This record gives sequence, structure tokens and C-alpha cells, in this order.
Amino acid sequence: MKHKILIVDDEENILFVTKTAFESHYEVFTAPDGSTALEIIKKERPVLVFLDIKMPGMSGMEVLEAIAELAFRPTVWMLTGDEDLDTAIKTLRTGAAGYVTKPFELNRLREIVLSTVESSKTSGEKPSERPWRVKKKKE
Repeated sequence: MKHKILIVDDEENILFVTKTAFESHYEVFTAPDGSTALEIIKKERPVLVFLDIKMPGMSGMEVLEAIAELAFRPTVWMLTGDEDLDTAIKTLRTGAAGYVTKPFELNRLREIVLSTVESSKTSGEKPSERPWRVKKKKE
């Protein structure tokens, strides 16, 4: 069984390039917006999500916050066009495993995928139980 990966971005070329890069080894889903992404996560339960921060409609941060409330939480890496440190810190505090700035090297995404998939295989943990996850504080 292939591991599932979800790529969420409003740029069609990013969805196409990343899906093409990974589809021979993984089951790859793509979503052009946040609400579609949440539907796919709930239905398909991907081990890894690459999530664009700035999208029309539901932002990547809103999607990340919604993922943090789910019983099943995949590993999430944020994709961003800017290197705003405050935004990066906020995504990590909300539960993202990390972030990658655009334009990105496909090899960097491959490293993240391999690391995430290998970690889930060897640890036997569900993605939501990984120790590097930062849980959102309830207020």
C-alpha cells in the first residue's frame, strides 16, 4: 500500500509539478483550496500534507488550525512565498512540522517525504502522535 500525500496550493503549476514528482511512489492528492483539503484529509488520511499559507478563501493557517482539531492529524509542512519569521513561528506553534519557502527545490520536498514516511514506518506511531508535533493550547 502506498503512503498518501496531499499537496494544497492555489497555483496549478505547483500542484502539477509536485504531484508528478511523487506519484510513482506515493498516492498523491491535490487540492486548490482549504475546504477541499480538509475534505481529502478526513476521507483519505494522508500521512503528509504540504500546505500553502496564502490562498484565497480559507488561508493555510485556517486549514492548519482546523487540522489541529481533528482526531487524525497528518504531518503538515507549510509552503510560503515569504520568509516572515512571525508567520513561521505561528505555524510551528499551531502544529506544523516546518515550512519551506517558494520557490523550493523538489529535492527538499523529497527529503521531507522520505523522513516523514520512514518515521511513520519505524516508529509505528500515528502521525498525530509524533513527538515533534506542537499541540495548540486550549484557552
